[in-house]
Amino acid sequence: MGFPTVTRILGLLSVLMWAPSAQAALDLCNDTDAEHAVAVGYKDRLGWTSQGWWQVSPGECARVVPGPLLHRFYYLRVETEGWTFRDDKLAFCVADRIFTIDGDSNCARRGYRQEGFARIDIGPDRPQHRHMLRAHLTSDEEEDAARKQPGASLFQGEAVFQGCHAENRAPYQSFCTFIGEGRRYLVYDDGRIPGDLWQALQALPRGRRVALSGELETLFDTTSGLVLYSAEVQALNRADRILALLQGDWSSVADADDRFRFFGAERVNVYAGAETSVENVAILDHCGPASGEGPYLYTWDNTAGIRLCYLIAEVSDQELSLRYLPHGTELIYRRE
Repeated sequence: MGFPTVTRILGLLSVLMWAPSAQAALDLCNDTDAEHAVAVGYKDRLGWTSQGWWQVSPGECARVVPGPLLHRFYYLRVETEGWTFRDDKLAFCVADRIFTIDGDSNCARRGYRQEGFARIDIGPDRPQHRHMLRAHLTSDEEEDAARKQPGASLFQGEAVFQGCHAENRAPYQSFCTFIGEGRRYLVYDDGRIPGDLWQALQALPRGRRVALSGELETLFDTTSGLVLYSAEVQALNRADRILALLQGDWSSVADADDRFRFFGAERVNVYAGAETSVENVAILDHCGPASGEGPYLYTWDNTAGIRLCYLIAEVSDQELSLRYLPHGTELIYRRE
């Protein structure tokens, strides 16, 4: 398919009907049947920059970075109603309107949103690259069709036990929470799981990894109900021991107002005494583009939709050193 190219002219988006060429640039091409809003993040000679939005129609391309391209990795975000964008948990600042933002930190303080981007690997020493959007997108219709496939609702996997909440007021039901890689699983005491299994959940230790099997029921984007068949506590591994060591309160060496508390598989963030967010966490050997050099702390905020990755450089009883990815910013905390 020949893709025309969308370019930015004086802050506006304009479509130029160009044939594919070898001109040095990064082009993002829409190989779906819907129009998408795209943004890009990259590192130039002055530091990290994010830009958007280009409205890219089906069969068109957005020329988002002029060439020759200086780096191997660039970063992409797509926002379209009715489509799910799969990011790599790499955060940049964005705005609701057309923007160019220098730097990737303190987004909220500067009046921007912090959102997850996907990594584009153009390969080594390539001055130009065309990248297709479809690799990062799934339509709501496709997700609905997948959920209707036989066996699609069956679940087997591991998650960290977060605790149980007793509820005695009708029509509310008691439930237990498990937190896995990117999702929360809620097990309700609604008569659909055996009574002895429900009682066994009450005795599980918070923060332990559990092998689960059951039937999934989608509740929200990152939360599922789970009709539980079985739950088995797993032997401790490196990730379990690190999560156990992280439990409790920590404060930033650089900013005494910046604090957080690990509680099971949740991190409660506090600034100047006010709670700012609650994130789910997981300890992983991989995190987005990083792999095999962990351990990594992966956090996701169900409310804001923000997913972040940190390399755990060091953790002890008294000190925690994190490196925010992909930029390597060092963050040091001490136990309170």
